[in-house]
Amino acid sequence: MKTKPLISAATAIIYQLTAIIHAAIVDKRSSTILSPTVQNPSPEYVRLLNHSILFFEAQRSGKLPDDNRVSWRHDSALSDGSDVDIDLSGGYYDAGDYLKFTFPLSYTTFMLCWGGTDYIQGYQLANQTQYLRSQVKWATDWLIKAHPSPSTLFVQVGDVEIDNDSFGSFNAIQIVISCAHLMLFTGPDSEIQDPRPSYQINETDFGTDAAAMAATAFASASIFFENLVDVTNENEDDRKYAEIMLKHATQLYSSARTILPYSRYHKSVPTMKHVYSSSGYVDDLLLAGIVLYKATKQRSYLDETIDMYRETKGLNNHTEPLDWDNKWGALYVLLAEVAPECHNQNEASITRAEAEAYLDGIVSGTSVNKTNGGLLFWDAYSTENSNSIAMSTSFLLLSYATKVLRPSAESSPNRDAELAKAQAYEGERSNSPKYPHSAPASGFTSLKEALKNPQDLSRSHTIYGGMYGYTLVGGPAKNDSFADVRLDWSQTEVALDYNAPYQNILAYQIMFHAEDPFYMTESDGSTPYVDESQASSKLPAWGFALAIVLPAMALLGVSIGAFILIRRRQRDRKIQEEVIYAIRSARNRYRPRGMAEEQARPIDQLSVMNDFSSKLPLNATVNNVDATNVPTEKLVDPSSSSNAIQ
Repeated sequence: MKTKPLISAATAIIYQLTAIIHAAIVDKRSSTILSPTVQNPSPEYVRLLNHSILFFEAQRSGKLPDDNRVSWRHDSALSDGSDVDIDLSGGYYDAGDYLKFTFPLSYTTFMLCWGGTDYIQGYQLANQTQYLRSQVKWATDWLIKAHPSPSTLFVQVGDVEIDNDSFGSFNAIQIVISCAHLMLFTGPDSEIQDPRPSYQINETDFGTDAAAMAATAFASASIFFENLVDVTNENEDDRKYAEIMLKHATQLYSSARTILPYSRYHKSVPTMKHVYSSSGYVDDLLLAGIVLYKATKQRSYLDETIDMYRETKGLNNHTEPLDWDNKWGALYVLLAEVAPECHNQNEASITRAEAEAYLDGIVSGTSVNKTNGGLLFWDAYSTENSNSIAMSTSFLLLSYATKVLRPSAESSPNRDAELAKAQAYEGERSNSPKYPHSAPASGFTSLKEALKNPQDLSRSHTIYGGMYGYTLVGGPAKNDSFADVRLDWSQTEVALDYNAPYQNILAYQIMFHAEDPFYMTESDGSTPYVDESQASSKLPAWGFALAIVLPAMALLGVSIGAFILIRRRQRDRKIQEEVIYAIRSARNRYRPRGMAEEQARPIDQLSVMNDFSSKLPLNATVNNVDATNVPTEKLVDPSSSSNAIQ
């Protein structure tokens, strides 16, 4: 299949996976275990899967294990949590800096466990199962530390002001304001700067969304470790570990359901407002309930979730893609999978119709666009992490086809073909990104070195994880352009949540696709692709010097006349306004939508319904977390209300 080169970071293609999905069968032992149709997997897919796991190992924080495979990484941030007398060392650094965030880590853990459970046989075929186990456990071990009591959850470790502007954003003004941070934070992981404060939610200052998502991570991990023992017949201690996971999940879910009013966690931890702030908590609550049902088979979780799902009618016609903030796509697919187990059998057909409406909007193009190169692109969401969203969408399509269509003996070839169209891979060969936005991998030890030759790769380290050796990065713009520039975090930054769905797809392919990826057989696949967009958009070397020298001269306040002084002051005021805007933009780096949307939605919370209060325990805790949360009798459709509901 011929495709034109899309970007220097990746080549986006659309795969027709119909034959693969028709070949997938469900193991008769359990409706949750898929049997592979491949005995000798593609060595290339195996290599890619191994590299994705290696990427996570390169992101490890804390005391590294004796079997550490990333030689250029060191023990780091060993004193995390010392400000609150709790050991919060370990876990993963979220992206290209040295921050740790619980909310996106919970999403990443959930995705890894979801795919790791369904496609565990792919890991078995690739001899990667134990690496997967370590990958997941490194996350859950830290989440245990971050959850020291039933209603307490640490949601951030590190100083956003220092870390997030390690490389800044890509334009001259933003380069100016990020230089001081570069000077502090371009160094190796052994020289991470203090302070590294710890931030928590608790019974007094809670966050429904973060608690519910962490509950989802723990519940999915419980399923994963239990399944791991069944598949490998090894390490019975993993069953005990699964029980520990379930204990943490139930505690957090109980807190999320009973601490009122429901709230978004950045209200309690304001530092999160401009990084991983959540747009709502309904999807997090629902997802936690569904995954807990899958983990326990206690029908109360399912019934409670279905009731809440129906009560939020008007909020569940979602078209946004699956990512760390929006979980509706995952909800539709998982609800369709478990709904046949409801007492009300009509739920099976209803939830399936809703899931297919969501997926149909994707495959038909009514809810999403495609770039000329074939990459799925949501205008409001793909701007800063287009690769990740294409991957998560692909995984949802594959999951629905294998877990809903196949068990129900769906036999429509046209339907299978339509649902099987996915953005299968973002891959690179000789046109890989060479300058990922990653502080530990840059190799620079000072700002002077970084500015002298920003393209110097002599001391940089390869971050494995994407196709052909380099990690999956943010991805291209809507016009398929890609600037392989380290300072442009929106396109070149690495992140945990980018790789999780991608890794799931690789495991699936190992199970059901014996052939190598397309680029291994294309005659022109090895031809280097020169990224013209990079050449046209990259800041030249003199630009770096100019970006530093001119503001420095302005700050010296050298006066050569009243007229020049006045003009300079006017200019400086204008630059200051631009700098302030740039700082806010940089802080908002992880948020796919701007604050304008939030300001346009005045009610920050989903009000608690009286129907739910009757089901709450008598000792339910009510806190005045947010004055805007006023209980109402019923939920209101945002489209018909002057007060939008989040």
